[in-house]
Amino acid sequence: MTVDHGRTVEAARVGTGPLITRNSGFARVWGAQLLSQSATRMYQMGMLWWVLGQVVAGERGMASGIFLACAALPPVLFAPWIGRVVAAHPSGRVLRGAVVAAAAIGLVLAVVALVARLPLVAVYPGMLALASCQALFDPCLTKAIPELVDDADIENATAFEQSTFSLVGMAGAVLGAVLVGVAGPLLVVATSAAAYLAAAVVLGPVRFRPVESPEADADAPAGVLRTWRMLASRPFIRIALVCFAAANFFITATFVVLPLYTKDALAAPSTTLGLLEGALWLGMLLGTFSGARLPGSPSRIGAVCVALFGAALVVPGLVADRTVFLLCLLVAGWAVGATNVVFVALFQRTVPTAAKPAFFATMLALLGASFPLASLVFGVAGDLFGPQTLCLIQAVGLPPIALVLWLRSGRAAEAARAGAEEPRI
Repeated sequence: MTVDHGRTVEAARVGTGPLITRNSGFARVWGAQLLSQSATRMYQMGMLWWVLGQVVAGERGMASGIFLACAALPPVLFAPWIGRVVAAHPSGRVLRGAVVAAAAIGLVLAVVALVARLPLVAVYPGMLALASCQALFDPCLTKAIPELVDDADIENATAFEQSTFSLVGMAGAVLGAVLVGVAGPLLVVATSAAAYLAAAVVLGPVRFRPVESPEADADAPAGVLRTWRMLASRPFIRIALVCFAAANFFITATFVVLPLYTKDALAAPSTTLGLLEGALWLGMLLGTFSGARLPGSPSRIGAVCVALFGAALVVPGLVADRTVFLLCLLVAGWAVGATNVVFVALFQRTVPTAAKPAFFATMLALLGASFPLASLVFGVAGDLFGPQTLCLIQAVGLPPIALVLWLRSGRAAEAARAGAEEPRI
């Protein structure tokens, strides 16, 4: 690893202990990410269950689909603006501004819920606004990892960053479901606002070190379209993004299917929904910390994991049993977590530093574009078909994508091999 004289001592300490004990700045940023995403997930889970209780059975699919689309639209709608903001402003300022804005939104919703019954129509724009703040926070944090850790710690930092989605998925799913069951929407929005405020406090003392890009003059794309053209010289990454965007359509539909499955197939309370989502996120957490140890190229790992997710949904599509579904979601989550850490670490190493702000905003937009579409499509389908049928539709849709990823990424690697081998993690 090449380092300057000012970082030699710090680099020499890499691997002497857990990253979050060696690097207080990264530990604080990771803690803020845990708090921020937990708040967003608590609101999403708690208010989704509340919404389903406010509508009649024949409209639950559409109601949940629209709500989840509101949670997924901001990274897609605002991707060019997000990329510019993340590139133009210091990372610390962007991260702090995002959580402070989210806290303000949460406080407004809490006041409305306190003085009057929270209207159903306010829940949807609330989700859209909070998701917009999170859509700014997440790519900025990804871009800021090299500003907080040394090169040799990038995989470790990426694992922690990716594990946040799983940790808050478990905590947010369970806590959001419990809070809305105990005290309705007021406790959910108030707790979320408090978590955003805590994230802002934790971020306060963190200092970020600017990372100079030696290739900034030669390769400095400034937007989503220019980023996509930049990827033309990196066919493996471009094909991987397209395949995972297609796979995400079926994978993220799980968040639409789970509440419908809980209410209709299992006839269970909100706590069961929390357990089911918790199993999915626990699997992601396990996959996040084991994915970097898997043998083989990223393309092969990704193809196998996409196929495994589809296979895991076949059984609950045939048998409506809570324990069976919990185990299947654990396996499916592991497949997603393993894929995420392998590919995000790959992107950190292969995408030029100057291109990272726009690239990560583009990546989230491309992958996230399938979520609102899946929410609406599977939401409508949920009013026409049973939730077990929806599981089988998901299972059937993923293997062809896995096959394309396996074959096409292999060809891309062969085409690039004249200059360099396909990157391995």
